[in-house]
Amino acid sequence: MKKICFVLTVSSGINYISIFAGPLFRDNDDFKEYFSKYYDVSTNYIRDKDAVDYLVVPKPFPPFVNENHLPIIEVPALLFMQKDFEKIKTYIDDYFSNIQN
Repeated sequence: MKKICFVLTVSSGINYISIFAGPLFRDNDDFKEYFSKYYDVSTNYIRDKDAVDYLVVPKPFPPFVNENHLPIIEVPALLFMQKDFEKIKTYIDDYFSNIQN
């Protein structure tokens, strides 16, 4: 099973912040619940960066250090804000079908 990590938190140099304003993304259990049917899922890049194979990153995204040079799957940030899991999954599946061809 592919191990993916949704990068929703970045380092600001002093601490870690959500890339989205407000309380919308404090709880990422809904991401894990939906996507864990299809992938091995993490929503904690800081903790799991050494244990995942791909990063799913909202676009646009603040600069961050991809320490392990993992492949990045870019998904429009609006889909994350709308929590449109089906469309996000379409971007991820398209990425995987393109790298297999």
